[in-house]
Amino acid sequence: MIFNFITNEPDGLVLIDKQFFPEFNDALLYSFDIYLDVNGETELIYDFDEEWKIVRERESALIRDFINSGKLVVILSDKKAENCEMLMEEKKVVSDKILKVPSGKLILINASELIQALLYPESEVDEIIEMNEIMDFEVKKGVYSVEYNDIEKISLSYNKSIEGIVD
Repeated sequence: MIFNFITNEPDGLVLIDKQFFPEFNDALLYSFDIYLDVNGETELIYDFDEEWKIVRERESALIRDFINSGKLVVILSDKKAENCEMLMEEKKVVSDKILKVPSGKLILINASELIQALLYPESEVDEIIEMNEIMDFEVKKGVYSVEYNDIEKISLSYNKSIEGIVD
């Protein structure tokens, strides 16, 4: 599957099962915003009177925990990328990055667009996501290994059934 990633600010490509949207609250979204700003290039730096590296490490802990739980993959980037490729691999991919897809509905979206959409009332989120997503597709329900060096080429490999896996 081929897609384009368009941005001109600190951002990232998100892979997520839409089932996890309700888990985002204001604290998690704020943590996500800070996580995206690797070098302290946004207005968020004015909220703190200390070195950005220290702030980012501390304030992005919530979203890093969410990522490490397998509910979200974020590939950080601040540049436009065209003709990117998402591969569904038949062979097992060895990776420390996993993605849980319990509903089988995988979404690719810019992180900044996801954050903005999730700030809206729950009744409007799906419609806003549909308008802003890069792509969505059905996959086998389960846990996937995710491998990438950058946004241009991402590989997903089905690992195991989601049954019996606890959040």
